[in-house]
Amino acid sequence: MIRLFHIFISFLFIFLPFSVNARCAICYTQGLSGASIAIIVIVLSAIFLFIANKFLRKLLDKYI
Repeated sequence: MIRLFHIFISFLFIFLPFSVNARCAICYTQGLSGASIAIIVIVLSAIFLFIANKFLRKLLDKYI
């Protein structure tokens, strides 16, 4: 039970936003508009999903 409590407290510290981390993305990026930030996020997501798809496809083909 105490182990579960420690995991719960650790979860709160990791995922609870602090005042320093709770700002919007535009506040951190001076000179970039919201549209350019959205394009960067979309492109990076597409690249990440492409790499993850290749890795998972190789992993599944190996074991199935």
